[in-house]
Amino acid sequence: MKEKIEDILLNEPGLKGREIAKKLGAERKTVNSFLSKNKDYFYQDDEYQWYLKTTTTDVEFLSGWIDADQFEQFLLISPDLFSVKGPVRFILPQGCNLLLESISRFLALLNQLDDEGIDVTVDLAECSSTRSFLGRAGFFDLLSDEVKILPERPKSSAAKIYKGNSDSLVEIGTICPNSKNKGLIVALRSNFVVNSDESFETVALTVFSEFINNVSDHSNSQLDGFAALQVYSPQRRRKHIQTVISDSGVGVVSTLRTTLKQHYPDLYNRFPDNDVDADIGLALEVFSKGNITRYGRESGRGLGFKSTREQASKFDADLSIRMDTFNIKLVYRGGKMEEPLISKGLTKIKGTHICFDFYVD
Repeated sequence: MKEKIEDILLNEPGLKGREIAKKLGAERKTVNSFLSKNKDYFYQDDEYQWYLKTTTTDVEFLSGWIDADQFEQFLLISPDLFSVKGPVRFILPQGCNLLLESISRFLALLNQLDDEGIDVTVDLAECSSTRSFLGRAGFFDLLSDEVKILPERPKSSAAKIYKGNSDSLVEIGTICPNSKNKGLIVALRSNFVVNSDESFETVALTVFSEFINNVSDHSNSQLDGFAALQVYSPQRRRKHIQTVISDSGVGVVSTLRTTLKQHYPDLYNRFPDNDVDADIGLALEVFSKGNITRYGRESGRGLGFKSTREQASKFDADLSIRMDTFNIKLVYRGGKMEEPLISKGLTKIKGTHICFDFYVD
């Protein structure tokens, strides 16, 4: 009975006992007795109306640099955020810094939770430096207005004020549906070449055009897709350019499955639907081999990431593809792709979230 009453009050708070009983098809005395005995979960106001006692679910990060793997671990030790009954609060302590790939996944997750009607707060009260960087990177410009920021949102957008003024950052930019997104692609390519050399121009243009146009054409989401770039030159590590391309749509695998049996019966038989391992296998085919598109081989529409794979294999690069509850990491070294690294059982994040790291030293 507890779960049924929770569902009722979650959708219609402030009902009286007799109204709840009517919805349950139960005796009023039985329901009132149950509610009175479970005041750890329900409370009654002066008008005899019942409400859920909501508790906030906290997701607390740690100090230091947070890469994508660490970000996923913080989510895994938390309950399923899309199933919680009350508000969700993310807490970033002093000294907490997020790499761009983590920022990308964080932004997508926040907007998806908000889109599900969940009350979301991001507490940056002790983390002013990260709050400043997020503002400079354009994070707040694409974050839903309904997501609360502590102590407060920046009153102006540093990303808009200083846009294009940094050689190490391309601010988070919206990927517009049914558009070539030429301005965003040119900005990414130009910054990439500045931080490498002209030999990277073809690979940069290929990668950004292919992935961004895929998001624009196939996302099927009310939430904006986006892309950004950041250059990292940490001590004792190789200089690399990290680029993220993210959308909250149905995902590459789900899009392909709509026509897989028709155009690729061999793949359809190898990777049956409704199976995580099959989804991973199909995603590997797409991103490691390419030349697969929902329109079929004969359509001439798109190369299915084939050209991206060919360009990436010429350089040292890491390609991460985060979908649903799994992540695939493809590592290219010395012109060859190493054994793929697979992570399963991750917290659900809808869409396709891609990160390219190119090592350019």
